[in-house]
Amino acid sequence: MQSVLEDLFFGEIQPSICKNARAKKAGRIMDENEEILMKLLEGKEKKLFLELVNAQGEVNGSSAVENFICGFKLGVRMLMEGLSPDLK
Repeated sequence: MQSVLEDLFFGEIQPSICKNARAKKAGRIMDENEEILMKLLEGKEKKLFLELVNAQGEVNGSSAVENFICGFKLGVRMLMEGLSPDLK
């Protein structure tokens, strides 16, 4: 069972979303370069590259979820402190 924050992160709950042009451009470049390398590499090198890409995806995904949840919790704590200055 996922938390509400994980549901929000994975798009199960959809607030309005801001689009980041720089991240979108970087993602497009990554996709294009990955496609080119997949065509150029063979055998062991291709297998190693795929393992690298998959492992990096796992690390990025895990980090993104954790950072999102930590940021959301920090925002809630700031809001609570702002509403009740004596709360620490």
